[in-house]
Amino acid sequence: MTDFLLIFEGGDKEWMETATPEQMQEVMQEWGAWFKQLESTGNLRNPGGPLANNGSILSRNGDSIATDTTMSEVKELIGGYSIIAAESLEEATELAKGAPFLASADGGRVHVRPILEMGG
Repeated sequence: MTDFLLIFEGGDKEWMETATPEQMQEVMQEWGAWFKQLESTGNLRNPGGPLANNGSILSRNGDSIATDTTMSEVKELIGGYSIIAAESLEEATELAKGAPFLASADGGRVHVRPILEMGG
């Protein structure tokens, strides 16, 4: 099996601050059920987690490195990640279709990327 990184992109960047406790509980239950299903089939490697809205963007610009913690330039918010295992990209994509994020995040997308094994 190959490991795949699921990157949850888009959605409401202020949802964590505006959601009611009931909404948050409902969403957490949906994610918990999805993770349990993936775990029961041996496909869950790491449930990952949500990411905070702030952070740094680093880029190489000549001899200097520019950083930005406002995140104002970010057009596509990365909301979180998970790692799953699957036999193929097609299987990983099918598994990713069950992510609660797709049902709840308006305009949300899930990137499915194989994780390369580095020889050692």
